[in-house]
Order: sequence, then C-alpha cells, then structure tokens
Amino acid sequence: MGGGDHHGHGHGEPHGAEDFRLKVWSMTGGPNCRPKYWRRNTAIAMFGIFLVCIPIAMKSAELEQRPHHPVRPIPSQLWCKNFGTKDY
Repeated sequence: MGGGDHHGHGHGEPHGAEDFRLKVWSMTGGPNCRPKYWRRNTAIAMFGIFLVCIPIAMKSAELEQRPHHPVRPIPSQLWCKNFGTKDY
C-alpha cells in the first residue's frame, strides 16, 4: 500500500528526465507551435476566406443605398453604383 513511484510518474525514469511539456495541451501549440504544414494550411484558409468574402462584398456593394448624401467621404462610394454622383 505504500510507495509513491507507481502513480504514473516516470515509469522507471528518474524524476525530471521526461519532458512534461509534451503531454500538456495548450491553444498555442506548446512545444509544437509550428505544425509541419502550417504555411500550406494558412494559404488554404486565406484562399477560403477570400473565396467567401469577395462575393459577399460584391453583393453588399450592389445592394447599398444612401438616401441622403454623406457628410464625409465613405470608402464604399468608390465602388457603389447606387450612390449616383460622387459630388456633394
């Protein structure tokens, strides 16, 4: 009933010989913060984001309407066809 080395620590290795960081999960990845294909995965994710966002932005510019002239210039005036004249 006694002893203390059989509680899942070490398994024959002296204390401190095993790197505990390999068993700790963290959101930043811990010791493995640079996965093997991180550049490819980032490029695929960015392509997917642009693939979704560009049609949404185009539809938004198509549907944009301004019943009153804005007080200051608005960036969407450059591409919005429903604004009319850009002089104000």
